[in-house]
Amino acid sequence: MGSDADVDPVTLYALAVGDGRIPAGPYVRLACERHLKMLATQGPDWVWDPAKAQLWIDFFPDMLTVEENGETVPFALLDWQVFVAGSLNGWRDATTGYRLFTRAYVEGGKGCGKSPFAAGIGLLMMVADDEAKAEVYSAAGKKEQAHILFQDAVSMKKSTPLLNRRLVESGKNPVWQLTHRQSGSIFKPVSADKQKSGQRVHCGLVDELHEHKDRYTIDMLIAGFKGRRQPLLFIITNSGFDRNSICWEWHEDGVLVLEGLRNNPRFFAYIMALDPEDDPLEDPSCWVKTNPGLGITVSTQYLEDQVRDARQVPGRENIVRRLNFCEWTDADIGWLPRNVWVANEEHLVDFKRPDKKTLLGGGAAIGDPFAEAELYVGLDMSFAFDLTALAFAFPEIGDDGVQRLLCWIEYFKPRDTIDAAEKNDRQPYRRWISEGLIHAIPGKVIRVEHMAQRIAEVRSTFDLKYAAYDRYAHKALEDQMVENGVAANWIEHPQGFRRGGALKDRRGNPVKGPDGKALENPLWMPESIKQLQGRIIENRIRVQPSPVTRTQVSSVALIQDPRGTGGMVFDKNKATGRIDGIVALAMAVGAADMKLPRLDLSGFLDRPVIAR
Repeated sequence: MGSDADVDPVTLYALAVGDGRIPAGPYVRLACERHLKMLATQGPDWVWDPAKAQLWIDFFPDMLTVEENGETVPFALLDWQVFVAGSLNGWRDATTGYRLFTRAYVEGGKGCGKSPFAAGIGLLMMVADDEAKAEVYSAAGKKEQAHILFQDAVSMKKSTPLLNRRLVESGKNPVWQLTHRQSGSIFKPVSADKQKSGQRVHCGLVDELHEHKDRYTIDMLIAGFKGRRQPLLFIITNSGFDRNSICWEWHEDGVLVLEGLRNNPRFFAYIMALDPEDDPLEDPSCWVKTNPGLGITVSTQYLEDQVRDARQVPGRENIVRRLNFCEWTDADIGWLPRNVWVANEEHLVDFKRPDKKTLLGGGAAIGDPFAEAELYVGLDMSFAFDLTALAFAFPEIGDDGVQRLLCWIEYFKPRDTIDAAEKNDRQPYRRWISEGLIHAIPGKVIRVEHMAQRIAEVRSTFDLKYAAYDRYAHKALEDQMVENGVAANWIEHPQGFRRGGALKDRRGNPVKGPDGKALENPLWMPESIKQLQGRIIENRIRVQPSPVTRTQVSSVALIQDPRGTGGMVFDKNKATGRIDGIVALAMAVGAADMKLPRLDLSGFLDRPVIAR
């Protein structure tokens, strides 16, 4: 490709990311790969015009100024901004010569320079894009948010002498419109709460898409493209937490385009993200992947303060992970601070590693130190192709007289779905399986005989008192175990706010206590969650450290009982990551802590306890 002096700055950036000179996350690397592949496939659909790319790159330092440390200085673009600006104007439709990209989605950490960059794009397309009567709109879900980006543009206008002479302000405190009289162009903020149609949009700037409640604003701007030669929808946002949102829709569309799984040559995506193995709360070296302006637009001290808060302040971890490190969390506010969970971690057992070639045979705990110990388990059966979790809880009285539960969680995943699951869940399942952290089940589904075999092994090794289950797929599992001649003391653990009702054996007969009275199922998810949280906060539980489990802890979303009881249950509908292990752990803790009379089970080992 020649020496660096012969290569345009956009391509130089792509090459530097590709060879690791510039640290970047997985989707930025894919965006750079896409640029290089497009260079190699120019022809009837698109062409690269480095001179056009340079026009936009030069506009910022040549025409715009910003305030920096109390001084007015030229707007010098960061490397990532050079790549985005140059890509947007440099790639051209081979037939028309107009810009190829009409939609751009940029997702990045708070303070990485997205808003002033977008404001600069708006000013550029207002005054220097050869478009008469250009209409540029700063759009957001709410009026106040729309004005934030627009006021960045107003500030640049005021600090740039040439623009200050040519652009006319309408309104004071706040300014509500800029007008370029020579071309008849305007720049103004709009919001969904001030619904309006009829615009002829040349440039739509959408700020903080993750805060938009619906797609109205986006649809309104795109509808206004009609009649424009080369309009641009430019979206900037932090990561969100609602995977039913318009922001998640654009995020996923961008990922699919970058991965080559969706063909949309008009869509440009630049999505900052961490790699699956990165942990920003432990390793500062990964911060630059989502904060490429580190040390310039955002300080190291600021991020250090955010990380400290995430570790220490309840509810802050998810916010910090989402806003500063571009992690799509399952809830706006997290379940537990990371440090509270980690304080309860303790190495208890080793896990069997699988065959290196087949990935089979691993994932089971080597539980010899716990042989014949009293045990309670919780089983969260998944859909056949998802993650299934089996949680173990062993009661132990410590030297201080406090009863603690010693716990670990085993996970199960169909081997033949690993690649698809890694793409869908953004988790390194193959590595976790190779490390013995997940059982790889042969085939594409988790068959009940595999779970039945593992539970039979558990029952033969430990003193299994109760196995708590949810209704999903349990009947088939129970039948399989009976067929294998293995009995387990099953007890249903209702999910949600539902209570279990009367305990009945496998034949439908009421289970009676020592006093001859019928017993009610004591297990109830709000109570089990309360017990689990109490043990964690009071340090009365020990859990085997596992990156699989840690990931799930940060993904937990809870929902309050609408009846106002104060109870909470897991909300899997809002969970973007898997939480099966935490659900299973709550079930195991509930079973270990439940108030149920000690029963002589010898009479119904052939008809295990269940609740209908």
